[in-house]
Amino acid sequence: MFRVTLFICTLFAILYSGYWVVGWVALTKGAETWADDRRAEGWQVEWSDLSVQGFPSRFDTTLTEPLLTDPETGWSWQAPFFQLLALSYKPHHLIAVWPNTHSLATPYQRYAIAHDSAKASLVFSNGTDLRIDRATLVVDALKVATSGSQFSTGTLNFAIRPTGEAPLSYDIGMTVRNLALASDLKRQLDPAGILPAAVDTLSLNAALGFDAPWDRFALETRRPQPTSLQIASAKASWGGLDLRIAADLTFDAAGLANGDITVKATNWREIVALSHNAGLLPTAFLPMVENALGSMAGLSGPANTLDIPLKLRQGTLSLGLIPLGSLPPFRLR
Repeated sequence: MFRVTLFICTLFAILYSGYWVVGWVALTKGAETWADDRRAEGWQVEWSDLSVQGFPSRFDTTLTEPLLTDPETGWSWQAPFFQLLALSYKPHHLIAVWPNTHSLATPYQRYAIAHDSAKASLVFSNGTDLRIDRATLVVDALKVATSGSQFSTGTLNFAIRPTGEAPLSYDIGMTVRNLALASDLKRQLDPAGILPAAVDTLSLNAALGFDAPWDRFALETRRPQPTSLQIASAKASWGGLDLRIAADLTFDAAGLANGDITVKATNWREIVALSHNAGLLPTAFLPMVENALGSMAGLSGPANTLDIPLKLRQGTLSLGLIPLGSLPPFRLR
């Protein structure tokens, strides 16, 4: 009996070792093939070393000094290292680990990113398209610096998952705590220096629809473009200011929004001033908007609290018959 048990254990160990080696080869060759395919499309894909460790129970893949540049969209990312960690019996559940510092360049700006930790849990479908089943991201003590300015957060939490039976819609949740704005932006929004240095809380609970699924082709070919946005709740608390938003929007082929937005604002005059300071509310419309909102506040309850119905038509935001300005197209590069 002992010999039979020993034989079975030995056979299992040999088979499992073979499985791990096959997985190691598949991961290594798959990464190299993906990089070669991207280079053939004009991308710059580089790393100084690719290693897969963790035998026998894990596939821990580490890229040393990765660099990814997509010339078509103008996005580029560079880091000292990047890791994808997975249990060998759960290869479609990955843990992504970023280094404490890395950089991201867009067509508009270059960002130096730093944090105490940044980890994501990514669960994909079992197909080769690697469609996202659910994902979470947690970042602690995030700092993002651009040319001459920087903002930081205490914690950032983000989660995404498919919305029920709607295959191209995703539930999105996000919470940001202690958001310290860049000093120049803080001075622009709050020239009198009345508000605290950091926004207490930002949160979002929404469903976002796209014209294609989020899978590996979203990175390799084109980004899925938004088609709808339902905001169940978006909140911002900053000192005595409290802003809450709900919305039901659709986006046309050009990314222009249509639909309805409801805004509930506490200490709304200060929020209007912030919007004007940020350039979101043209000076020419400021007196008209303040008078209209003042009349509404007198009818709906406390004078410092407002429930405001807004409309978006072809990207133009309006309060009743008063146009407030145009929003840029919502397109992902």
